[in-house]
Amino acid sequence: MLGSSDKAILDFERAWWCQPGAKDKAIEFSLGLTSAAYYDRLRRLIELTSALEYDPLTVKRVHRMMDTPVQREVAI
Repeated sequence: MLGSSDKAILDFERAWWCQPGAKDKAIEFSLGLTSAAYYDRLRRLIELTSALEYDPLTVKRVHRMMDTPVQREVAI
């Protein structure tokens, strides 16, 4: 079962782009977490069945983002 802080993390991840400013500042202001702590908890959270049941779109989107390798441009 998800706690209120877990739900707050998923809710934030769903709608953070609506807030002004940088995401890391919004994380700190909204949740009182550092970016590192937020992403650590988010990674663990998206593995829970209860998180998938609570917000399937956000959980699946975050899974896709974390599974996709970062494309880097190579300067020649």
